[in-house]
Amino acid sequence: MSKSQPEKAYWCDRCQVPVLGDRCLACGGKTRSISSTAFVPVFRPELNYLKMQNGVLFDPPPPRELETWVAHPNHTYYLNGNRSLKISGNGDISFFMKNNGAKHPRRSQKELLSDIKKANSGYVQELQYEAENFIRDTINKFKERPTLVSFSGGKDSTVVSHLVMTALGRSDILHIFADTTIEFPDTYKYIQEFQKKHPVTPFIVSRSLLDFFDTAEKIGPPSRILRWCCTTHKTNPLAKLIQGISPGSGVLTFDGIRGAESSRRAKYPRISSQHKIANEILARPILSWTDFELWIYILYHGLPFNEAYRKGFRRVGCLYCPLNSDWSQQLIKSRYQKEEHRWACFLTKTANNMRHSNPDVFVSNGWRARAGGSGLDYYKTAIESAPCLLSEHAYSYQILSGNIRHLKHFVRPLGPQTQINSNGCSESFLIHDSDSNEILASVEIAFQDSAVRINYLIGKNRRLFQQRVEKQLRKLQSCILCGACSVKCPVGALKIEDTFYIDSKRCVSCLACVKHNCTAVKSLFYDGKKNGRI
Repeated sequence: MSKSQPEKAYWCDRCQVPVLGDRCLACGGKTRSISSTAFVPVFRPELNYLKMQNGVLFDPPPPRELETWVAHPNHTYYLNGNRSLKISGNGDISFFMKNNGAKHPRRSQKELLSDIKKANSGYVQELQYEAENFIRDTINKFKERPTLVSFSGGKDSTVVSHLVMTALGRSDILHIFADTTIEFPDTYKYIQEFQKKHPVTPFIVSRSLLDFFDTAEKIGPPSRILRWCCTTHKTNPLAKLIQGISPGSGVLTFDGIRGAESSRRAKYPRISSQHKIANEILARPILSWTDFELWIYILYHGLPFNEAYRKGFRRVGCLYCPLNSDWSQQLIKSRYQKEEHRWACFLTKTANNMRHSNPDVFVSNGWRARAGGSGLDYYKTAIESAPCLLSEHAYSYQILSGNIRHLKHFVRPLGPQTQINSNGCSESFLIHDSDSNEILASVEIAFQDSAVRINYLIGKNRRLFQQRVEKQLRKLQSCILCGACSVKCPVGALKIEDTFYIDSKRCVSCLACVKHNCTAVKSLFYDGKKNGRI
């Protein structure tokens, strides 16, 4: 079960229900394969949307929920197991033969759901049995670690939460919700409903201290290439929270990642310790599940789920995600008009500030393709330097932005420091090798002039050392205190709250934070070439 299974959906023509396998477990008859792509149910709000936006009319009587399903990668809708219509990317509608002239039973919603459960009972029980065994075995394997459920408010984490609680026979399993502050409005409503329904389930919310819109104004809106929002507003605050829960032994987290979501995720192992958050073991009970299996499981158990799926969304997440599909973008404009209007106004202002050649294009779709800091404060990623005549390997730097008094903290990971002089106007110190105590560089800082002179005294790998120093200077100039580099520190020496601070006594100069590519620098960087334009 560690590898993703291909999507496959079947239909029982006798019972008129979707089935997970090639045999219906209600009547025992052979089923018909109808889809080889992600297959999900269509609910009344989406049917109404199709009728309102596209003029889609199904043959009377109008279909009930769960009579209509959709193969969503190609937007092909099936009514009672037969292709009914397809919506192309430009909105054109192709109609197919309506139900092949067959007559279908008119059942109540309750009767239809009961038939679906009977036809899939054994398949669901097999999925659940395997997943629950995996959960129990994994917890036994890492029993020294606290067990968490990563809960996003989406269908995947809803199923994982149910599996973990049923596998353990208890509901007091800590759930963590990483709130990016720009989730779907329906997600926040569902989170509240979930907490009311599970009053004994401990629930913690992690949230960034940074305002999303303020951050986007400083370093530009996120794009497909520069998706900084996941780092600043999800991973970083979540990592800090998890590290605080169990700083010693770490944690075991069950999440809803599935291989069917992308080719990259299809390669993920079912249990992993190599990921963005240090000292966390990630376990993925439903890694190999398809969309169809997931939805049949939800319907079988009658699990409450996010209302956004009823409205036609296939995935829920951030409202302003640059990876949202065109279908999602259409729905957001229709379903969440207030939030969409705010984003459009922000993009219009951003485009005008950037002096974009075509603001309308930028607002409609161009922001998602942004690849550089053109029009932003990209000067912060530049290094103004000049050779210093006092020494062959000395350079003078002009700090263009940021608090120069914090410079010693930004270069502390490069080696321990010995203070030579410090007063209200200037300071100077030496940087040593943490192992040999060799002097690597001398640093002189003039606070009033925002100027720095660094004499590179290191013998071997001088150029590499200088590149690392200059990388840290770029971070100083661009820093928005997002905390991304502090998450990389394995000893907790780097702290970012109101300022950038490194505990000199705890820092071991492992260079983990130095090797980290700064989120702000990446988003602001612009080299004037084609790949740096918007």
